[in-house]
Amino acid sequence: MRKNHTDLPISNVERLAESLRATRRARKLTQQALADRAGVARRTITNAERAGNVGIRELCRLVNALGYEVVLRPMDTVILEDLNDIFRDDE
Repeated sequence: MRKNHTDLPISNVERLAESLRATRRARKLTQQALADRAGVARRTITNAERAGNVGIRELCRLVNALGYEVVLRPMDTVILEDLNDIFRDDE
């Protein structure tokens, strides 16, 4: 049984896992189809989408197969997607 972590902040790994899953589904790819495209095992996709342990090479292959690249940025950098959260009216 999984623990409910709704009160805990989402980590970078969990956000990445959620984004990978959402991107794969938006492109209507099965885990196996993405694994084949990325040249990794299907289990790697499962691990990545569950915020499990995935090697950096496999992660890069997976991200590249989805049409993205891995980029490092300072943690306190504001990105466009975060602006709605930053300027949200407190109700």
